[in-house]
This record gives sequence, structure tokens and C-alpha cells, in this order.
Amino acid sequence: MPSIEHELLVDLVRDHPDLVLALLRSAFGLDFTGDVDVLPTSENLTDLRPAELHADVVLVLRNPGDPRAHRALVIEVQLRPDARKRFTWPAYIAGARARLECPVTLVVITLDEGTARWCASPIVLDDNASALRPLVIGPARVPMVDTQGARRHPELAALSLLAHRDEPSALALGRALLSACDDLDEARARWYAEIALGFVNEAARRVLEAEMNLEIFPQRSEFLRKLEADATARGEARGQAQGQAQGQAQGQAQGQAHAVLKVLEARGLPVTDAQRTRVATCDDVDVLETWLARAVTANHTDELFAG
Repeated sequence: MPSIEHELLVDLVRDHPDLVLALLRSAFGLDFTGDVDVLPTSENLTDLRPAELHADVVLVLRNPGDPRAHRALVIEVQLRPDARKRFTWPAYIAGARARLECPVTLVVITLDEGTARWCASPIVLDDNASALRPLVIGPARVPMVDTQGARRHPELAALSLLAHRDEPSALALGRALLSACDDLDEARARWYAEIALGFVNEAARRVLEAEMNLEIFPQRSEFLRKLEADATARGEARGQAQGQAQGQAQGQAQGQAHAVLKVLEARGLPVTDAQRTRVATCDDVDVLETWLARAVTANHTDELFAG
């Protein structure tokens, strides 16, 4: 079943295809131009096993006044390695190329650097060394967005927060995204504010909620007034549930420990029973966050525990 993050990213790309073009321009220097259409999700890319051959999003680029496509982009959101994709992705490209009769590029968007490296590995197609090489946009290729940039391109600000939510910059990115909400319609603003408040850690969330008041920001929209009331209600609920704080902290630590082990598993790094126990029984969230950051780039599991 697709995760919340997967569906959120797919919706961002489908509703704002210019986001992908901007990322390709900044990350790879590729300037794809033309009128952009989104291929309806009801259309399969091939007639073979159609239930398995729906790409997340297909963008079709056409020159103004020309009904023929001159380029297509197959966009896949991939949050973790999946060996099956190395067989279905070439089918997406072949199907789109046959249907649209134009060059097709596979673009993969991920929120995890380990997954980004896995996705970027060429997919060898035959004994002649023909290979599919996806363009992969991982966190390292998603720019940090300041307040002015968020107001110009709130979708990029939302993606930037999702990509860097575990980094020290997450609070600043949340502030930038919330500031952009003043310029948006209520439905769109509420969606992005939920991203700002829903995907940062608890400490950053409390800061953002505390700053959402009319004394500090006198120009807040009616939408943010409602969010402020929601934040107050959440604060009262936290006060009533104060006795559960220890259990919540334990649950957060368990979640972080699970994430560390999943990253190591996804990257194929061996984990001894002793190391697995050490991670699973650690209740220090800061230590676990350090281990999680190291798990993304470590060459050996022992590197997690260095120092």
C-alpha cells in the first residue's frame, strides 16, 4: 500500500509538473521546454499486465501549436529499494515511447540518499550492455528554500522540507513554507501547512506552532488564524496527556531504531545480532538520529558506533 509520503509526492508532481522541470534544470542542467500535459492515470503504458504497469506520473511536452509530443518524462516516486522496479521501469519507458513516438526520460524522486544511490544504478537490459540510466532526484539534489524562494515556488519549498526534514535546517524550511501559505488559496495553504507541521520533529513543530500567533505575525491570513486555534487545542490535549510523555518518547526511540535497521537492510550492510540488539534497545533519540544519518553513508555497520 502506498505511504502518505508517496501519495503526497505524487500529488505534488501531478498537480504542479513545473516542479519536476525546475528540479531537472537545477540538478542536471536539463532545460526541457514546451507545453506540459499530465497523461491521465487511467492510461496504461503498455497492454501487458496493466495492473502492474501504471507509472506514478507521465508528463508529455509539446511545442506550442503542435499536437505531437517531443519529449515525455516518466516520473516515479521511490521511497525504498524494490528489485521489481528494475524490470517494470524499462517497460514504462518502452510503452511510453511506443505510444507517444518521442524520446522518454525516467525521473525518480526519493527522500532517502541510500535509495537514491540504488535507483541511480544503471539497469542493464541485454548482453550488448544496453542500459537504462534513471535521472534520480534525492535529498542532495533538492535545494534548500528560503522565505523568498518559498513564496515564488511553494511546491519546491514543500519538497525541500520533506527531503531535509531530519536535518538542522528543517525548522527554517518549515518557517519558509508557512510564510508562503499567506499567498495561497485556503485549500492549498492548509495542505502545505499540514506538511510543515506534520513532517518535522516534535521540537520543531512546537516552535512553529508557538510562532503562529498574531502578535508576532500581524499579517496572518484567516487560514493561519484557524491553524493557531488548532495548535492551541493540540497544546491543551498535550497537557491532559502529559502522563503519557514517557511512553511517547519510548515509541519515538523505537521508531528511530527501526528506521536505522531498515536503512542498513536496504543498503545490504550486514548486521550482527549484538549490533541489532544495541540499536533496538537504545532509548536515546539523539544517538539514534546520529546512527540513522551514518547508516545512509556508512560502508560498514561498525561505522555507526564510531566515537
